[in-house]
Amino acid sequence: MRARHTVLILVVAIMCGCAARSDHIAEGQHDVIFLVPGVAGPSRAYQRVIDGLHAGGVDRPVRVIAWGAPPLLFFMNFQTESIHRRAEAELAKMISDWRKQHPAAQIDLIGHSAGGGVILGALKQLDVAVRVRAVVLLAPSVSPTYDLAPALARVDDRIHNFHSDRDTFFLSWRTGTFGSYDNVKTRAAGNRGFGLAKLQPSLASRMVQHAYDPRWRDVGNDGGHFGTVAYDFARVVIAPLLLSPSSAPPSRSSAATRP
Repeated sequence: MRARHTVLILVVAIMCGCAARSDHIAEGQHDVIFLVPGVAGPSRAYQRVIDGLHAGGVDRPVRVIAWGAPPLLFFMNFQTESIHRRAEAELAKMISDWRKQHPAAQIDLIGHSAGGGVILGALKQLDVAVRVRAVVLLAPSVSPTYDLAPALARVDDRIHNFHSDRDTFFLSWRTGTFGSYDNVKTRAAGNRGFGLAKLQPSLASRMVQHAYDPRWRDVGNDGGHFGTVAYDFARVVIAPLLLSPSSAPPSRSSAATRP
């Protein structure tokens, strides 16, 4: 077990590399995408997402949200509740401030791994009048039983959850052994999907779950934990959701993941 945990830390450390950079936000540009990375922070992996989105036709600026402990202490970001609460509060304030300054702006959110937990927690804290358009969760490390109702109530379009049962190292073994973002020892929602049975139908209809499709290997997504941050996957699969969010049909996985 210690050996596997050491390997996990080394993998995440390697991912740190050069940091992704936020796009320049021009004068008069109000529509925005907030990108929340996983525990390693704004690593080079997320620059591939940004570049892929733009190549796919998304012309809105992407703002990368750094959160949590500094790089050398990134392992604290996995499950430290105080770090999570602070990150969620800071993101909620960013969203609220942006909405106040730009009432008609389109605000979309993308979160990878623990970044998905930060997003869901931040949405819970928004006033009911503060809403975002769409949310894309890439391999979120929260538990399948995470309470989605408050977040879904603050989304005008959809929350998309990309999950893969091939993500066994991070979202099955690690979360099953040490706990998910919300400290539940289980396969995470990024591995098996969210359970939707307890949601009101009006809210459940706003959740679209995308189980791993082997054809995504052709666009760089092998189903592993970092498959969803591949350049071509962002260009071909994620970008269309942000260009026309409500056009995406419910995934075949929605019913299959009900507990």
